Amino acid sequence: MANAQPTPQNVTDLATRQAALPGRTPILIGTFGAAEALHALLRLPSGQVARVSPGDQVDGLHVTAIAPGMLQGERRGRPMTLTMPGN
Repeated sequence: MANAQPTPQNVTDLATRQAALPGRTPILIGTFGAAEALHALLRLPSGQVARVSPGDQVDGLHVTAIAPGMLQGERRGRPMTLTMPGN
């Protein structure tokens, strides 16, 4: 990417924090981008990190909306809201 920037330290810290990772649910690490085109980083139960946008499907989660510090989606037919750990 031409405009790639280093990952902020707080994002790196959250992505690697062992105690913040519950069992089978993705964890919202952060949100970024322009207000009209936000993306999110999710830490999956497998330990992988995925960059997602509204409309994406990852680990059984269909992403429906992203707002600063929050992701809304649907998993197994149920609505789900993810917020950043510690919020």
